[in-house]
Amino acid sequence: MNVLSRLLDPELVETLNHLGLSARRVVEGNTAGLHKSPIKGASVEFRQHRVYVAGDEPKRIDWRVLARSDRVFVKEYDEETNLRATVFDDASGSMSYGRPGTKFEFAIRVATGLVYLMLAQNESAGLSIAQDGGDQFIAPSSAQTQLARIVEALERATPVGPTMLDKSLLRTADRMDRRSLAIVISDFFQPVEQLRKGLARLHHDRHELVLLRLLHPDEITFPFHTWARFRGLEGEQPKLLETAVARKTYLENFKKHEEQLRLACSAMGAELLVARTDHPLIDAIMSVIRRRSA
Repeated sequence: MNVLSRLLDPELVETLNHLGLSARRVVEGNTAGLHKSPIKGASVEFRQHRVYVAGDEPKRIDWRVLARSDRVFVKEYDEETNLRATVFDDASGSMSYGRPGTKFEFAIRVATGLVYLMLAQNESAGLSIAQDGGDQFIAPSSAQTQLARIVEALERATPVGPTMLDKSLLRTADRMDRRSLAIVISDFFQPVEQLRKGLARLHHDRHELVLLRLLHPDEITFPFHTWARFRGLEGEQPKLLETAVARKTYLENFKKHEEQLRLACSAMGAELLVARTDHPLIDAIMSVIRRRSA
């Protein structure tokens, strides 16, 4: 069986084959591809002239300009290169919510679709799974075996334990040696002040940040009635609640957290997208593609 078909329906794969993914800003890469790098150096496309300064290589001097103007200028070029991207998948306990089909199952299918798109364009894609007990990191690569490695890692992952996305972002940032597109897939149910630390590190390192928030419809509307017992998914003790009272408090806190998350993203130039698990999978993938193509 094809490795891709283990997670994606053939109809979805066919749709993806007609789509593309591109970065809004130029990012750094290391092989020939579809995107333009911000690095100046020996390359295929002329960028500009600038005045010679001590330490510039003589071979970069434009001798024709020197002959005409008696001034020393050097040539700078744009390096044509590929996009490097790392997809972060949150494998904390809260991502196991949902029947049938959990948020995590939805997340790994979104990740697979995005990785497939990038690799199909000879771009480099990598993966970081944020999970209790240590992350799993696959460095970005455009190798033919990369999709199989990423799919196998996603299939083995189990959403369990407390949310430690902030720490995972920090650890993975230490391993990202080049500017990249960072796509973070999570429900982001963690105090925003904690999340800010990991996001700020990626922003400081000049990675382009896209946050895709996956939510089950229950988490948006809290459609529970009468008394109900709620079981924590990240180690919390079960609680018996009168839902009419709990709904008001929950929705207020949910709205407050959402606003804090949006403000944090805005402050760091990150894009925050929201997808529901009761909507088609292609909608979530397309939301990322539309923003990348904007």
